[in-house]
Amino acid sequence: MNKIFHKDIKGILFDMDGVVIDSEKLYSQSETQLLSKYGVKFDDSDWLLIKGCTEKQFYDFVYDKFQLEIPRDILMQEGKQFLKDIFTKELQYMNGFNDVYPLLKNKYNIALVTSTGPELVNHVDSLLSVVSKFDLHITSADVAKHKPNPEPYLMAMDRLQLKPYECIVIEDSIQGIQAGKAAGCYVIALEGSLDKTFLDKADYIISSFDALKKLLLKN
Repeated sequence: MNKIFHKDIKGILFDMDGVVIDSEKLYSQSETQLLSKYGVKFDDSDWLLIKGCTEKQFYDFVYDKFQLEIPRDILMQEGKQFLKDIFTKELQYMNGFNDVYPLLKNKYNIALVTSTGPELVNHVDSLLSVVSKFDLHITSADVAKHKPNPEPYLMAMDRLQLKPYECIVIEDSIQGIQAGKAAGCYVIALEGSLDKTFLDKADYIISSFDALKKLLLKN
């Protein structure tokens, strides 16, 4: 892993949910609560498909599979409110992120590249002041195509004026890893949202930010 942070690396591109903020369990709680109102229950394979997806991709999946009668716009509004309420009460940074952050900020351009929409990103920012930590942030509203498509990461690199070989992507989802690899970047996967067996397409897997911190302190 010492070779990852070589002299050509200039940018670190972070996913947000499950990487910067400890939100994946809150999404699961909120979505379970929301869908149970309408008799819908996800199984394990469903959760795998929606990790790292956009709001539109989530509701496309729900309506395609479960044929709900409630109007989509009403369900989406309910979903946003569920999320905002639980985020306000429980959202925190991922364990170890704030220890690693100053080490990275001092050496690299850093970007936040998320499939989350601007409304919820703004809510997260109002709670944790996330956005100001990054040189650039990309939300689902900034791109036409979303993860696993590489467009979000390609846009981030273009705006930072960096090449793929100069960037490391940090992700926690299958879709995010696919996007980072398709963009030509080196991808580090962070365990937690998914078991490591689902992260095997990444170049390297870490169990926590502590491993990353130890490596950075050696360089």
